[in-house]
Amino acid sequence: MDNSKSYDVVNDLLKFLLCELKENKIAISHFRIQKTVFKIKKELGDTHPLYENLPFYWYEHGPFSNLVAEQFNILKDNNCYPFSSNTVFLKNDYLNEFLSETNIINEYQSIEQISQKIFEDKNDFLNKFDEDIYIDYAPFPFMHAFKYDLFEPSRDDDFIYSGQYDNYLNIMWDCLSNLPYDNLLNDFSVLFSRLFSRLELLNDENQFFKCWDYISPSIQQSWITFARWVSIYAHDDFYNGHVSKWELDLDKRVKVFNRSVNFLEDRTDHIINNPSHENHDSFEDRIYNATIGNYLME
Repeated sequence: MDNSKSYDVVNDLLKFLLCELKENKIAISHFRIQKTVFKIKKELGDTHPLYENLPFYWYEHGPFSNLVAEQFNILKDNNCYPFSSNTVFLKNDYLNEFLSETNIINEYQSIEQISQKIFEDKNDFLNKFDEDIYIDYAPFPFMHAFKYDLFEPSRDDDFIYSGQYDNYLNIMWDCLSNLPYDNLLNDFSVLFSRLFSRLELLNDENQFFKCWDYISPSIQQSWITFARWVSIYAHDDFYNGHVSKWELDLDKRVKVFNRSVNFLEDRTDHIINNPSHENHDSFEDRIYNATIGNYLME
C-alpha cells in the first residue's frame, strides 16, 4: 500500500467531511470523526480503490486510525474553532477554500452519497451513530453489550441506584460465555471468570449495591484489557508493525486487571467467607469449570 497516498486520501476525506458537517450544522468530536471515516470505509467495501488507504484497528473507543487522528488534529488546530469542550466546527474562512480544492474524494460520487446518508438524520448521528458502529461492525457481536451495557454503566454514578443487577450479570455471563479462545486471551478470560463469580456471589448476598465502589473499577479494567486484545485481533495490515507493542501493552493491562480483581476479592472476602454461606466455594468452582476451566484442561 502507498502510505503517502493514504495520507492524501485521509486528508482529503477529512476536509470533505468538515465541509459536509458545517453545511449540516453539526460539530464533531475526534471520537466520532474516527467512526465516520470508518463507516465510509466499510460502506465503500473492500473492492473499492480507496479501501486500503483508510487503515483502522479496534480499541477501547471503537475503530481507530492513527492517520485520521494525526490529520484531524492538524485540521482542528489550524482550520476549526471549538464548539464545545470536545467538538469543533470548520471556520467560515475555510469552507469555500476546501470546496474549491482539487480533492481525491470528488472522483468518487459514492462517498458523497454515503456521507449524505450518514448525516441525513442529525439526531441519529449525534445519539445513535456510535452504538450502531458497534452493532454493525464490531469484530464480535457481544462487544456492543460489553461496552454499552457493562462498561458504560460502570462509569455512571446513577446506575447503582437502578437495581438492575440481575440483568447486568446476565449480560456479563453472555460476554463471558462468548469470549473467543485465543492463547493471548487466556489470562484475561480466567480473570473475567473470577470477576463474574465474585459478582454473582455478592448479588446473592444482596451486597452488590454496597460493594459497587470496588466492583466498578474491575468492570472498567475488564473492558479496557479486552479492547487491547481486540487491537491485536482486528487491525488492517497497515498496523502489522504495531502488534508486538500491542502484545506488551496487553500484558501490562492484564496485570492491572489482575490487581483490580484481587482488590475486589480482598475487600469482599468477609462477605463470601461468612459461615452461613459455606457452599460458595463449590458455586465458584462450577462457574469456573463451566467456562475457562474446561478450556484450559483440554
